[in-house]
Amino acid sequence: MTTEPDQKASLHDPTHTSSEVKQKRNRLENLGLIRQFWPWVFFIVMIIAFSIASRQMNDVKFISYRSVQGILEYATQILLIALAETFVIITAGIDLSLGWTIGFASVMAAEVMQILHAGGEAPMVVIMAGILAGVLVTIIPGFINGVLVARAKVPSFIATLGVGILVQGVALLRSGGYPVAKQPPYLGPLGNGYVVRYWPEHGFYFFKVPPEATQADLQNIIPILPNIVLVAIIISFICWFILSKTQFGQHLYAIGGNFEAAVRAGIPVSRTLIKVYILASVLAGITGVLWASRFTSGAYNAGESTLMMAIAAVVIGGASLFGGEGNIIGTIIGSLIIATIQYGLVLLGVVPFWQYVAIGIVLILAVVVDQFGRKLGR
Repeated sequence: MTTEPDQKASLHDPTHTSSEVKQKRNRLENLGLIRQFWPWVFFIVMIIAFSIASRQMNDVKFISYRSVQGILEYATQILLIALAETFVIITAGIDLSLGWTIGFASVMAAEVMQILHAGGEAPMVVIMAGILAGVLVTIIPGFINGVLVARAKVPSFIATLGVGILVQGVALLRSGGYPVAKQPPYLGPLGNGYVVRYWPEHGFYFFKVPPEATQADLQNIIPILPNIVLVAIIISFICWFILSKTQFGQHLYAIGGNFEAAVRAGIPVSRTLIKVYILASVLAGITGVLWASRFTSGAYNAGESTLMMAIAAVVIGGASLFGGEGNIIGTIIGSLIIATIQYGLVLLGVVPFWQYVAIGIVLILAVVVDQFGRKLGR
């Protein structure tokens, strides 16, 4: 029988204590791995499920060259806004203006290109001016968001919502509520073009359709890597570098993890937050320009359905809405999951409205996994 002194001695036994600490550390590591890799496991399971379903229902191969390209094209717009939201969410904020900023940028870019093309300017001048107009104009709402959040201490939810509605109003005034059409004829081929095309027995062609190809030959030419996907890859790499390899990126994690500690550590919190919201808005501007080039027009509502999908992609990818957590790789896989759901349901002939139901279920699953992991880790 163990005496009371023996019980007290066992409680203070260093071996016993270190064993408990080791077990807790191992448990935290396992939970961290589950929270980090469950989206990848879910992504693989989802691809297998769509492959079986498409074969059984439509006798179509889900895993194919065309389906991969289709998923990547679906993911591009979601990914670019998700990247923007990743920066903001890591700081424990949220930007609700980005969807409307896409429409604003597309309208401004399309309007500039329309005017310059009608004036007979050179194609390069028209395209570059449209890109610059669509991107640079978005610095304004980003700056206003940053000042309201960082200086005026307005909650990011309210500040960005107000700025988003304001931006939408400006886009409506500029466009009159109609698409800004009558774009240059070379805009569509640029926005819907491919980096490489392979023509069997003829070789590879970069950024152009083989000039000697006939209409019948076009069926045999294999397009490789859409232009918009290349842009998304480049921007994703830049965002990864900023977040992972720069002092600015580390400051974002510090601000989101513990705001007061970041202030005490001497981090320029206000300036950093203003930069974050400007960066997010500029990414929305790039998205708006790409939208205008793909659809050869500008529309005030170009990004209305993108924002919620992008936020869902960030959360599915492992970011915490409480701040301090998130990474670019997770955002990419979250965007691919949503794009795969959209593409897969379209391939199966399912009514498009079911996309929202499916994505909502996946988002709830992501939140449950995150919260379950946090409770067990305590």
